[in-house]
Amino acid sequence: MATHTRALCTRAALALLLTAASCGDDSAAQTGTTSTGATSTGATTPGTTAGTTANTSAETAATSSPTTGAATDTTTDTGEPHDPKPSPPRSLVHYITGDPEDADVKPTGPALILMGGGADVDQAFAWWGQYLAGGDVVVLRASGADGYNDYLYDFGNASSIETMLVPAELAADPYVLWTLRHAEAIWLPGGDQANYLNFWRGTPIEDELQAAWDRGAVLGGTSAGLAVLGEFIYAAYNDSVYSYEALEDPYNDYMTLERDFLQLSPLAGVITDSHFGERDRMGRLIGFLARLHADGWASAAVGVGVDEATAVLIPPDGKGEVIGAGHVYVVRADQPPLLCEPAQFLDYPGLEYHTLAQGDALHFPGAIAEGSASPLAAAGGVTMPADPYP
Repeated sequence: MATHTRALCTRAALALLLTAASCGDDSAAQTGTTSTGATSTGATTPGTTAGTTANTSAETAATSSPTTGAATDTTTDTGEPHDPKPSPPRSLVHYITGDPEDADVKPTGPALILMGGGADVDQAFAWWGQYLAGGDVVVLRASGADGYNDYLYDFGNASSIETMLVPAELAADPYVLWTLRHAEAIWLPGGDQANYLNFWRGTPIEDELQAAWDRGAVLGGTSAGLAVLGEFIYAAYNDSVYSYEALEDPYNDYMTLERDFLQLSPLAGVITDSHFGERDRMGRLIGFLARLHADGWASAAVGVGVDEATAVLIPPDGKGEVIGAGHVYVVRADQPPLLCEPAQFLDYPGLEYHTLAQGDALHFPGAIAEGSASPLAAAGGVTMPADPYP
């Protein structure tokens, strides 16, 4: 077996080059968004509150406005619960742009956005407006700030944008859960999917995310946010894994997988990956699929890799479309690998993949692409073809 030195300094330097001052496996700089600290002022409307309720010492330097709103309108029947809005806990860092009162409307999804990190794709956030009914958007984070607030509000299709930074100790907080329960769209930004899973898996937040989908809201994520949407998840609990590592030993310590965080019907049997061509991730996606078979989690699985500045839009009818500057790669694994063992080269012949670009269709469930597929395999620590990217 070939040897590679996994020098911490080298990996750290590479990570800094790949992600702008980010941490975790799939953090992404928000190109096109603005982060102005604790006060969000770029998207105000007369008679509404734009700003933040931030009670940690790092966030209270700027003007903040507590949001203690009233109960939802009980004269309409939108399917939203008519429960009073709790007060936010003092430890919650959150930012509200737009109307702090609940928009009691009914979303017309469910719909999904699968974004590959890097620059956000403006078209995706214009597209989701048709399902929001002018309602409320929640940006759910484990770290970061309000960089999405003004950016999303400026599309003009939402009543408010609220970003919440929710650690594990607030995963059952009444205000956090109420806010998710009344959202017409929930966006999971880049960051660290290990934090998302460690903080929210098996908690009421997981339940509220699922309930949002079930009532017709739009869900979506980019980078680490994309990673946690599929039935199967690359968890990155022990830092990121490189393709050569997955191919040389599919059971190395960095190959940490999870499943069943959410049950989104279009993504049944799917594992996703982001920053795909930019970070040469085909090899590790093949490794993920091999593990799903070898560990008995799936008898057939699909990997969907999304380039930066690229997204897949999935409307309620499942007729998805690729948008953006890059490509989407769909790898079908309908049979198990020949060899998938610890400390052994992965041997996985007989795979096939599609490469999709702007305007191409991708049908869900199943991530079924149109047109002819190309052959794909892994053996001897490499993929065949060696360069599967356009």
